Parts: sequence; structure tokens; C-alpha cells
Amino acid sequence: MKNLYRYFLHAPSISMLCLLTPLAYAFNLWASSTLTASYIASQFPVPYYVAQLSFNPDQLKIWYAKLQELGTFDLYLQTQHIDSLFILSVLLLHCLVLVLISRLFAADSKGRKIMVVCALISAIAPISDQLENAVSYIMLANPSNFADGLAYLYSGFAATKFAFFVFAYVAAPLGLISGLINLLITRRKQTRALVQQPVVSQ
Repeated sequence: MKNLYRYFLHAPSISMLCLLTPLAYAFNLWASSTLTASYIASQFPVPYYVAQLSFNPDQLKIWYAKLQELGTFDLYLQTQHIDSLFILSVLLLHCLVLVLISRLFAADSKGRKIMVVCALISAIAPISDQLENAVSYIMLANPSNFADGLAYLYSGFAATKFAFFVFAYVAAPLGLISGLINLLITRRKQTRALVQQPVVSQ
């Protein structure tokens, strides 16, 4: 983690970040739309966040049974595979956006360090999401008789994921606003210093 922190303080370059961030955003849009379409096609009885935050093993078993009844259980399983692509896109997008915002602050400044730390913390969301997926695969291998404790673990990872999604979505605009203000103040100071420089007579 320390090595990543030190790396992101100075790399990638601003030009590389400006190139990679739109690509990560496009990847995220594609993965999100593909995931949503697959989830809708699976006809899961409730929105994904309701299931993920249910903390209710009996209800999850009822929903899985409904998928088997509809004949869309395999499609739902495929949706879990697609979700891993979405998770990767989130990891890339959150990290790149927050590191790019950090470049609004001077190298080795407190502002840059804070934003790099935020970028690393934001990774907790996709990591938790993938752990949630791993637990779901275990439950889906035995949808009618999985251990009840798995449902609580599944929802626990989901709750952590959503909490750190919120963290990232708060950190990014706050960091952007602070960075732009910092940039404006720095530019004004530089301009004032140039104006106040004494004129050297020839």
C-alpha cells in the first residue's frame, strides 16, 4: 500500500491521466449498461440493492427459487460474471479520477497527499463488491440450501461497498472544488509576485 501511495503521488503524468480517465469512464458506461441489461433480462424479482442489503437468507432462497421457476437462473449467474467487469471498471475510474484531481495540488502538498489517500480508500468499494460476488457464487452453487451465515456475509460486503461508493462520490467533488480554489489562489499569488518584481534599469 505504501508503494502505491508513493507511486500515485507523482505518477502517472497529468497527460497520461487525461488520456486514461475518459477511457475508464467509457469502459464503466459500457460495463454498467451491459450489467443492467443482463440483470433486467434475468427477471430477478427485486432491484439488486434490495437483494444485496436484505440480510435475509430465507428471502434470498425464495428469490433464487423464482429464477429457477422462470428458467432464468443461468442468465442471473451470467450477470454475476458481467458484474466482475463492472467492478474492474469502477476500480479504474474511481482511482484515476481521484488521482487526476490530486494533480490540482502542488507535488508533495497536503492536498495532493489527501486526494491520493482518498483514491486508495475508494478501492475498498470494488474490493468489497468482488468479495460480495465471491460469496454469491457459493450461495448460487446451492441456491435452495446454502448456509444462512453466507447471506449475512454477502449483505455485509454489500453494505461496505455502498458506504465506500458514497465516500468516493463525496471525496471527488469536494476534492475538485478544493483543488480549483487552491489553483486559483496559487495563480493569483504568482501573478501578484510577477507584478511586484522590481524593474531593473538598463
